[in-house]
Amino acid sequence: MKVSYRLVFDFKKDIPKKNKEKGLIQIQAYLNGSRRYFSTKVYLTPKEWDTKKNRPKDAYLEKTIKDFLNTFETFEIEYRALHGKFELSDFDIFLKPKEKLRPKTSFTKFFKEQIEKETQLELVTIQSHRNTLLVLTKFMRNIEFEDLNYSLIQDFDNFLRSDRNLKINTIEKYHRQLRKYINLAVKQNLMAENENPYRDFKLHTEETDTIFLRLDDIAKIESLVFNERMEKKDKLEKARDMFLFSCYTGLRFSDCKALTRENFEETANGLILKFRAKKTNKIGTRPLYLLFNGKPVDLVRKYWPTTEKRRLFHGMYNSTVNKLLKQIAVLAGVNRKLYFKASRDSFGTNLYILSKDPMLVQSQLQHSKREQTDKYVHLVEDIQNEKLRDIFKKEKNGK
Repeated sequence: MKVSYRLVFDFKKDIPKKNKEKGLIQIQAYLNGSRRYFSTKVYLTPKEWDTKKNRPKDAYLEKTIKDFLNTFETFEIEYRALHGKFELSDFDIFLKPKEKLRPKTSFTKFFKEQIEKETQLELVTIQSHRNTLLVLTKFMRNIEFEDLNYSLIQDFDNFLRSDRNLKINTIEKYHRQLRKYINLAVKQNLMAENENPYRDFKLHTEETDTIFLRLDDIAKIESLVFNERMEKKDKLEKARDMFLFSCYTGLRFSDCKALTRENFEETANGLILKFRAKKTNKIGTRPLYLLFNGKPVDLVRKYWPTTEKRRLFHGMYNSTVNKLLKQIAVLAGVNRKLYFKASRDSFGTNLYILSKDPMLVQSQLQHSKREQTDKYVHLVEDIQNEKLRDIFKKEKNGK
């Protein structure tokens, strides 16, 4: 049973009893036949209190008290989620968080322990979180929970910015990952929500250039033949094919890496891919036999797993593939800054060039907002504008 809350005005009848002008507004919490009363520290005259509606007549004051009451309800919900039960006496923890909730461990140790408990994240993501912890310990060897305040986060930000090799988006990533574990500490009642330093600290990012390949550049990568004498020949070929598979399907690296035989279904028309996106948890399908003349089907056949659980692109890791793609780009004579995400951007751009249908691109890339898809529309417009400039530049020179 959940706690029932209501406002009570002058419960102790202090106005007539003690000849006072104002009475206290309290929150009554009722559960299983028991009641507790909590002061709002707000006093009103009887004329300022709406007896029929049981609330202050002043709308702003009513909202303030309602917000205060909501903090009790939120604490109850979070406590139940964490412990599976709740009693009125548990409000003592809420009312005295610094005395009751202060953990014995440090935040640095908590951060490390939580990373080791992660089971849902990809290995490369866990390694990224470990790197954030390493950078944090370089800034301050051990951080206690009471150290976590706005000033510390500001100092950490200055520490990151002092490294000229770090880009704005990399700094934002460190902050975002640190914030994740602070939020986790709040959820576990190791610190109060109003103590979270990221409530007031704003993260900043900058736009980066989108790399995508046109179909003629993708064809150059397709036609690469890796010599038997080449170092890492097999890995180069598999990295190339994994990248091409994403160019044809728009799957993220995490989704490509997770593919097994269970993700593919043979139908009368051809091979169909079914998957659940790791990042968004959305279910997606791809009729592989219809995409880019069935080229993704050929890649699936090439790497068809020998067992049900074995992955299609077994042994591939994001950082490794990105390094190999730099070599592949040089060999193919395409953008030397090539990285795996360019495959998804290439899929979106080329699909729009071929279809001129932004809704189709949005559904295939599982975008929840049209604004995410508009990036590919703008990329195509930039291509067209560049062609127009070249055409009329030649015409002007011809004259």
